[in-house]
Amino acid sequence: MYRSGAIVFLLLCTFSFTLIAQKRVLGIVTEKNTGTPIAFATVQVKDAKSTLTNESGEFEINVTALPVSITISHLNYQSVTIQPKNNDTPLKITLDSKVLTLKEVAVGNPAIAIMQDASDKALKNARKSNFGKAFLRQIAYDDGKPVYLNEIFLDAEWRPYGLIAWHPTQARHLESSKGLSYTNFSYYSFLLSGYLPNSVHQKPLVRRVDSLYTFKLAGTYDQDGQEIAKITCTPKPVIKKGQRFEGTYYVNTVTNNVLKIEGVIKGVVFTGGGPVSIKNIETIFAAQYRLNKEGDNVLDYSLLNSTNKMRIVGFGIKNTDLYSTLYMVDEENTDRLLLKELTPKIDDTNLVKAITYNADFWKNNQGIKRTEKEQNAIEILEKIPQVKN
Repeated sequence: MYRSGAIVFLLLCTFSFTLIAQKRVLGIVTEKNTGTPIAFATVQVKDAKSTLTNESGEFEINVTALPVSITISHLNYQSVTIQPKNNDTPLKITLDSKVLTLKEVAVGNPAIAIMQDASDKALKNARKSNFGKAFLRQIAYDDGKPVYLNEIFLDAEWRPYGLIAWHPTQARHLESSKGLSYTNFSYYSFLLSGYLPNSVHQKPLVRRVDSLYTFKLAGTYDQDGQEIAKITCTPKPVIKKGQRFEGTYYVNTVTNNVLKIEGVIKGVVFTGGGPVSIKNIETIFAAQYRLNKEGDNVLDYSLLNSTNKMRIVGFGIKNTDLYSTLYMVDEENTDRLLLKELTPKIDDTNLVKAITYNADFWKNNQGIKRTEKEQNAIEILEKIPQVKN
């Protein structure tokens, strides 16, 4: 269905911040042996807030004084702690890969038992809410050209099956006058952020895990004296139709907590209005979890990257790329009374547009450092006369 030259494309969603930091520390994190940038490593300042590296391995973080202790960690790499004494030049940090150990298994499939233990623990806490502040970045490209951006700081309520309520507090919204409308893309991003299944997506952690998925133990890591199992998940024929996950779960076999999920979502179907057909080429999904102050296993960040091919009668084929990153910033000072339940009709675009754009805020708060591509996209969108901000 056409609306003012735009195609409606549904994917089924005042952060009060006081800048006390006086110094900005910049850096890049790479793999020691190859020099490959390490994306989404945690950069934690001692007794302060943390950030993530972007897809280029870059980060920036504000600190109150130097020197300061900063720990850089990633599930697949050995953590390091540094103490920068000045911020004159960007830091260059390298991490060693962890060694994956293959186990000999005499009888049975240990992967099923590990996943069942993780499921049993997660289901016990399925209804427990965790509140915090989050950052969401969404960006879309049509045939390689940026057409849409949402950057939002929000108060959030999260449960093991996804983010269920939100209240945007600071936002910037940019879009071109033509192209696709990505209204309610947030809904899909939020609901996929959990490690338990929900009405949107059937993940492996159910009451009987081997009823839907086949599991294989790829190996184990050692992390602070505890065993981390890397388990591959493949959907059984019973769920070959509909959305299903295919990839890897990382599970702490001592605590039975899910630490990370990474892979692809199969069976994604999008519906376009009017003379439009949409084929999903690939939807990449990843999410990482951590312990909060109460010891609950909660969301750290989640990623949703979708590539699609759309055929429009009379216009030909258009390639669309959607990128969404959700990051939990901290656990304090959430105004729970303002939280709104997440529904398929949240109309996130209009909610964001209603927030007054604060240029000074966004100058000092990127959430996660933008890559060069993301920064270029913002600059392109800001120059479009019809842009909404």
